[in-house]
Amino acid sequence: MTQLLTYENPTNQSGQSVQSDVEVDGADLLLAAGDITGIELSITWDSQVSWQGCECYVIDPDGSYHYIFNSGSLPFGSGTRTDTLQINSGSFPSSVDGTWEFYLSDQMFNTVTLDEVSVEVQVTSANMPATYSEISWYGGGWYPGGIDLSNNGNHVYPFNNASMVADTASGGSNAFSFSSASSQRWSDGPIADYNSQSQWSVSAWVKPAQTSAFKQMIFCNHGYVRGNFQLYQTNDEFGLFIGYYDPAASSGDSEKIQTTNVNITSGTWYNITGTFDGTASPKLNLYVDDVAVSVSRSTGGVGLTSMPYNSFAGAAPDQTIGALKAANSSTIYYPFDGEIDACRTVNSVYTSDDVTWLASARDAAGGPPSFKPYFASTNNTIGFNS
Repeated sequence: MTQLLTYENPTNQSGQSVQSDVEVDGADLLLAAGDITGIELSITWDSQVSWQGCECYVIDPDGSYHYIFNSGSLPFGSGTRTDTLQINSGSFPSSVDGTWEFYLSDQMFNTVTLDEVSVEVQVTSANMPATYSEISWYGGGWYPGGIDLSNNGNHVYPFNNASMVADTASGGSNAFSFSSASSQRWSDGPIADYNSQSQWSVSAWVKPAQTSAFKQMIFCNHGYVRGNFQLYQTNDEFGLFIGYYDPAASSGDSEKIQTTNVNITSGTWYNITGTFDGTASPKLNLYVDDVAVSVSRSTGGVGLTSMPYNSFAGAAPDQTIGALKAANSSTIYYPFDGEIDACRTVNSVYTSDDVTWLASARDAAGGPPSFKPYFASTNNTIGFNS
């Protein structure tokens, strides 16, 4: 399976000699994992008189030159055209991340117009996920404030002295760190994107510091009376609960799954992935380190065919990492003790290949830009001579 990461810069500039930059971020992880099979440089441009005297080259992040075409190498003509240069495996620069500088000039002193330039990173991996629109993705290694890498602006922020620590075992450079004694948490605002979804998945990396607490919240969007999901640790096992509770009726509907013999070890990183399909049997599945584990199952009330949302309950709860916050107060429940990283949700069911990739400890590596908007280039045109 081949996927493409395309970093573009729409430039729309004219002159005898023009320059435009493309910023590539995140591809170094792919290079280190051996997933990159090619890099294609592309330029869309036009000359007002003739292509014959035009020249285009690109300087990569390591300072090497790559000529897309030399002066005199193109036939006579005018108008808009697209030219590309393929860089094959074995010819990659030693660094992929960084600035790729595109230079276009007309050696015969005429005017060229630069419409768009791009760097396309071609990736092949059997462990790469399909294309999803992730609803949330919090990675401790990418931003000190817990930025949501799904690009929807739902960032998490520390409360009660939660912090970040350097830890690369989950694939990033840092992880969220918690102490149960301080009821710490990282918290976002309410997110309603899961409501009424019949398919949904969640994934997170977790390193417990102890295995004796009845319940420790890993990642959740559930405030008791208005609920969606709780991904949690209980003693030396993991669990996933989706449901809601109606305080007026003193009842609610839910689905719950919990591992039975994982026997978690403190100080060890685990990848947990859970899936929900309201039309399937079973509805919930749980994977630990790419393994479908033995579980116990339970249904509350009439059960669920879609992600719940209790409109009676008042304020929606915050989405939180490391603890559960009540929907209608600042009360904190089930604080976590240890480290958490790479929390993700999607409104679809992860496939077996997706589960394998999520457990591969490469964090941001892999995936097309629609799945990883973090890869979208922070493009920058730095000027031109007219």
